[in-house]
Amino acid sequence: MQDVNRYRMFPETLVAFADEAIFVTDVHGRVARGLEGFYRHQTRFLSRLGITIDGREPTFVSANAVDPYSFISYYLAPGPGDGETAASGIELQVNRFVGGGLHQDVILTNHTLAPATVELAFEVDADFADIAEAIQGHRQQQAPVARAWQAGVLAFTYQHPELHHGVELRFGGEPTYDGKVIYSLLLAPREPVKLCLDVVPIHCGQAVEPAYGCGAFRSHGTAMDVAREAWEADSARLITPNMVVQQAWDRATADLVALARLEGDGAEIYTPAAGIPLYQALFGRDTLTAAWQASLATPLMLRGTIDTLGRQLGTKVDDRFDEQPGRVLHQRQLSPLSLLELNPYLHYYGDYAGPGMFLVAIGWHYAQTGDRAFFRRLRPQIDAVLAWMDRDGDRDGDGFYEYDTRAGAWGTKNQGWKDSNQAILRADGAMVENPIAAVEIQGYYYAAKQLLGLVYLATGEAGHGLDLLEQARALKRRFNLAYWMPEERFYALALDADKRQVTSIASNVGHCLACGIIDHDKAAAVGARLMQPDMFSGWGIRTLSADHPAYNPFTYHLGAVWPSENGSIALGFKRYGLIAELHALAKGLFDATRLFDLNRFPEAIGGHARDALHPHPGIYPHSCAPQAWSASAVVVLIQALAGIVPLAKLGTLVIDPELPDWLPELTLENVQVGDARVSLAFKRDAGGHTDYQVLARQGSVRVVRQPPPDDLGAGIGGRLMALLGSLRPH
Repeated sequence: MQDVNRYRMFPETLVAFADEAIFVTDVHGRVARGLEGFYRHQTRFLSRLGITIDGREPTFVSANAVDPYSFISYYLAPGPGDGETAASGIELQVNRFVGGGLHQDVILTNHTLAPATVELAFEVDADFADIAEAIQGHRQQQAPVARAWQAGVLAFTYQHPELHHGVELRFGGEPTYDGKVIYSLLLAPREPVKLCLDVVPIHCGQAVEPAYGCGAFRSHGTAMDVAREAWEADSARLITPNMVVQQAWDRATADLVALARLEGDGAEIYTPAAGIPLYQALFGRDTLTAAWQASLATPLMLRGTIDTLGRQLGTKVDDRFDEQPGRVLHQRQLSPLSLLELNPYLHYYGDYAGPGMFLVAIGWHYAQTGDRAFFRRLRPQIDAVLAWMDRDGDRDGDGFYEYDTRAGAWGTKNQGWKDSNQAILRADGAMVENPIAAVEIQGYYYAAKQLLGLVYLATGEAGHGLDLLEQARALKRRFNLAYWMPEERFYALALDADKRQVTSIASNVGHCLACGIIDHDKAAAVGARLMQPDMFSGWGIRTLSADHPAYNPFTYHLGAVWPSENGSIALGFKRYGLIAELHALAKGLFDATRLFDLNRFPEAIGGHARDALHPHPGIYPHSCAPQAWSASAVVVLIQALAGIVPLAKLGTLVIDPELPDWLPELTLENVQVGDARVSLAFKRDAGGHTDYQVLARQGSVRVVRQPPPDDLGAGIGGRLMALLGSLRPH
């Protein structure tokens, strides 16, 4: 692949983030307009932060991120000549650190031979806008802002009767205040002077101190530092000579820990926010997908996410928020618009993907850890979600799961993994009226019941386990009769309110491969259809066929390519032994990482074909980056290529590596199976066969080679040979 200039998301901004805080500046490090500002809980506590020297703006030199939660800027004080290019020998270094609140250091250094007197002023303001209001440039809530100055502290208080917000700006040294915070400084040659500022947001009456104080970059001891170090010690490591894959893995795993919200107890701190800068909040469906997809790297995030969402299951019927007992949370935001109930996101439950994913995550966690005590502790939540599925999830009792909103105009129309209003369209482009039984939802609930059935069998509850397995089998039978379109050799996107097929060709069906609900005699046709040119762009599988009349490469769910969805589809290809499709899809996706700054997948990329007219596919216009479930897609791609399935209860790691020619070698170190760890090297030979070597073991774990149970090409003889091969020394 020929190198191209890399696309940088939000190219007019710099972004630093940690826990629930985010700081956005322009590329010169200034805060003055648009989205720029310091936010916590999606509330802007600082809308203006400017610096002047002797009444003039300093000359910009550079501004760069150091890590996810800090960046550094350099400026020169303006010199005596005319124009911004005339600069003196006085340097300003501005360091910003995000975490809890915001900490800023301004370091002035006089590089001339004589002392210099300067007046440095900070221009600051706070408007308490919701981040959505900042993006739209339109306020839905507003109130006067009072300011008060006392002993180096400038306090802003939002005088909204229902929002008890404020912010304290604590300036070090001995500044004065006259509409600006002013320092009169005498700078001796080569003797730096440091001025510190702490921004302390007060959200709903609760002040949050900055995690970082005056000091150097890459300090240790903050909550983020401790969480990152524990994550790195616990997680699996990938080593490969393929630098595209290596860099994608390194960036993805670093982003996943950086997105940790640092709330709750134990592993809950690793529950990630959905994405930066627009969705720094808890999203059930997104977080659950990211957690199970990334579990090969570490089950910490998976465990934490299960606990976080398990504590927030619906407890009552509240139609305003689409809440019902046992329903899994979709979004929780503490932004001004949410707190004022100008949107439903204070605690919104309008999603059908989350409940299935929650149960899949629990089953996946047990497979990797074998933690019976954790599973048993979750029994009330499991029972509640299963009860919701068959009581409220199946609205008409026909054995399929159809969604609708009871929240009126502000409720989410489409509640599958695609939640935009136009996500489900007929083949002629017409809107499908609710209720809708989306194809992937049936797959999620099948996988949930099948996985839980197996876990109940493993934990000694045979009756309950067998009952769930039978429910799953019955759903699979109904599904393959109702959704299969023989003339298309593909599955319907959904069933409408009258149980008629919605025949649009869309990516949702790929999730059903990953879930295992597709009959064996139909899987190869589904895989082939997904890889046809109208669906596979060359970079990934589009959300909607390019032949559909509503196709648009830059729409959210009508043509863009989502890495997270493609990661699940890749696992589905591996499940059914569709290796050629897996290799082609994985290559397109890893190649796509080279198109973006830091080898980082954005939320969604454009659906343009990979051809001479489109050396870059573009990007969905408001994509977040980093995005949790885009990062996790990289991890699950590696899991699919190596064919890894942990079975901790049996003390076994099942593998079925089939590496492509473009990735002939990789090593995975510190893979967790229960209480054990194992490191493995995989290598493809000239004939295309991939062998493996066990490099190290900690604890008791067997490595067994065996194709997935649904592999279409794995006969009894092949399975036996693979099993016998596992007995020889590796």
